[in-house]
Amino acid sequence: MIKKNKNINSNRVQAKRLNVFVLFLFLSFLISLLVKLSNTYTQTLQFELHPTQLESNEIMVSKEVKTINVTISGKGFELLKYYVEARIIDVDFSQLNKDKSHYIWDERSQLEKIINHFDSKIAVKSINPDTLLFQYDRQFVKKIPVQVSVNSSFAFGFDLVNSFQSIPDSITLIGPESLLKTITEIQTKTLYLTDINSNVERVVALDIPNTSKQITYSDQVVSIKGEVDKFTEGSVNVPVTILNVPEKLTLNFFPKEIPVIFYASLKAYNSIDASHFSVECDFNTLSTENMYLNPVLVKQPTTVKSAKLKPTDFEYVILPKND
Repeated sequence: MIKKNKNINSNRVQAKRLNVFVLFLFLSFLISLLVKLSNTYTQTLQFELHPTQLESNEIMVSKEVKTINVTISGKGFELLKYYVEARIIDVDFSQLNKDKSHYIWDERSQLEKIINHFDSKIAVKSINPDTLLFQYDRQFVKKIPVQVSVNSSFAFGFDLVNSFQSIPDSITLIGPESLLKTITEIQTKTLYLTDINSNVERVVALDIPNTSKQITYSDQVVSIKGEVDKFTEGSVNVPVTILNVPEKLTLNFFPKEIPVIFYASLKAYNSIDASHFSVECDFNTLSTENMYLNPVLVKQPTTVKSAKLKPTDFEYVILPKND
């Protein structure tokens, strides 16, 4: 028992000695640090220039951060804060000179403001560079259409009634006029759809370029919608009209009607008839090189997705008109 107590007391003594050693080591470091911070140093530090007081209708063209290197001198205690705090200097742009495209920051006119940024015990030795240009432009608002990009395939017998639509169909941009002048539209990211057999409605991101950081977009996403229906093929016989027949001639032709084959949704199919189509032939197309009258489909209803003429042998006879 006595031997065990001796070991415990020995460990306590060693622990106290270690604590005293650590304390003296810390005090030595602290004294050394205080001595060093009491000395005078000259250091060059980088500061960001932050634009303020821009006119309401102006915008900076570039988001690039402008910096200056300021060489300062002072006691270590005074310099320490500039290593800890964010090194940012606000610049009142209403006090700067400017031309048609740039604000001009120069050391000579801004020296007093730079000096006032630091504590009174800090001496400003030099500033580099001595001149900086900040490109600006007039802030512009522009409305542009949205173009949808869809890669789609449909289930058998189904198709799109009309084209895919973007909701909203346009967006508003705010940014430098020089940049917005070159933008006429914006596309969506490509939407991939397969085996479609029902109406489509998807939220899709706009394809915004990475170079457009200076531009604000009213929308980042849009909704792409499309009406889908079952489709079928139909046929109607449409009367043929002959144009530009000379007054002194008579043109007899056969057949008087030509089949038009159309592709339409089941919803619209029953409402479609021959009166919705027009087929014409132009007499002026006849020549010694071309002895054929070529019928052309010149009108079809919007409810039809596609239409074409059925190939037909077209015969005609030209006769002088009887007085």
